[in-house]
Amino acid sequence: MALTGRIHSRAADLRVSGVLLGVLGAVAFWNAFTYPPFGGFDADEHITYARSLLDGHGLPKGGAYYTPPGFYALAALAIRLGEALGLDQPERVMQIVNAMFVVGSGLLVLALTRLFFPGRPVARWAALGFFTCCPVVLKTAAMFHPQPLAMLLSLLAFWITAGMIVRRDYRLRLWAALAPTLACAQLVRSVSLWVAGVVLVTLIAAAVAQPEHRRQIRNALAISALAMVLLPLPWYIHLQSTAGNAVFGRGIALTSFEARWPKAFYVDSGLPDVITHPQRAELEPRFIPIVYAETWGDYFGIWSWGSPRPELTSEVNRRLTIQSVVGLPLTAFAVAGWLALIGIAARRWRENPARILAVLAPLVGLAAVLYYATRGFRADGDTVKALFLLPAVPFWAVSFGFAVDVLVERHRRVGVAALAVLVPCLLVSLAYATFAFVS
Repeated sequence: MALTGRIHSRAADLRVSGVLLGVLGAVAFWNAFTYPPFGGFDADEHITYARSLLDGHGLPKGGAYYTPPGFYALAALAIRLGEALGLDQPERVMQIVNAMFVVGSGLLVLALTRLFFPGRPVARWAALGFFTCCPVVLKTAAMFHPQPLAMLLSLLAFWITAGMIVRRDYRLRLWAALAPTLACAQLVRSVSLWVAGVVLVTLIAAAVAQPEHRRQIRNALAISALAMVLLPLPWYIHLQSTAGNAVFGRGIALTSFEARWPKAFYVDSGLPDVITHPQRAELEPRFIPIVYAETWGDYFGIWSWGSPRPELTSEVNRRLTIQSVVGLPLTAFAVAGWLALIGIAARRWRENPARILAVLAPLVGLAAVLYYATRGFRADGDTVKALFLLPAVPFWAVSFGFAVDVLVERHRRVGVAALAVLVPCLLVSLAYATFAFVS
């Protein structure tokens, strides 16, 4: 009883949460200062886009032209600051800003988990621990890339939505914050559309579950949905008029899935190669293996063995294999927690409709990445990137935290034994996601 009391004390919560956020910040900022600005995915295109805005040339005609300008406008200001400071690589300022975005996202993971599972600090700590140690989060945070900002804005929208539902507070100021947040997310990455869809479905469910607020939700939701469409509309019109596709910016005709990828692409687990050779040179392009290998390791070679770092060696492959192995129990717990949340949401969704966010976000996010991979077909699997899932990763963290909390609460000895496996796996992943250990 004394131990339980200490765990649930405010002091313990502040200490543990503070340490985890401190670790997240330390690694994120270290990576921002050490990872090369041109080392990440499509870094040349992203930096060229930002510099085009900085130099007054407007939106680029090639490269990442199909990406909304929100991130690049901010990145242009960051580069200008870097130049004013006399930095040899002024682009690094934006990497530092991305590190800040990831720390802010960590705070929102804590806040969301508190809303979903009040009074359960172990769930919060485990969720933040998963998020802090997940390589795809820290790798992407180190890059000159718009995805960390997209994740932060998406999480902010999810948090505002969950807070309204849990507290039954639907005042105008909250809607005035939610609609611009979702609109801004679309102006950073068009794929944030799925985030808006999940939010709308959850709010509709809340209107059904809370009839006393139904009229208020319905009226405000209609106005907010209109704002979410109108604010980013000029960008969608621009893409439609210049590229022939308002969302993707690339006029790719839809065909059957099989015409682009073999059926094995969608269902093949990639075993055993996803464990023994989890990198592009030897692992066939399949959806699940690529997403898994990129989440925990480095399938495309932009972190531990791509240019300007050494070529793939047996030692690098051994380290990637370790990452695939330690990712197995972490993934298993996250999936188990998510499946449990589906069961709870199906039976008792009226009690806390906000949990629908935690159920839908991982599923819809994964479906969006699969759709994009199929529509933007490339035989080498280049359009299958785990970083596209970044706005959904916090909910895998929440699911992981829920699974750990339930096991520790109901089966203390089994839970402690599980932690003896999970904690080292998290630490190994954290070490891998710290650039000093792989550069």
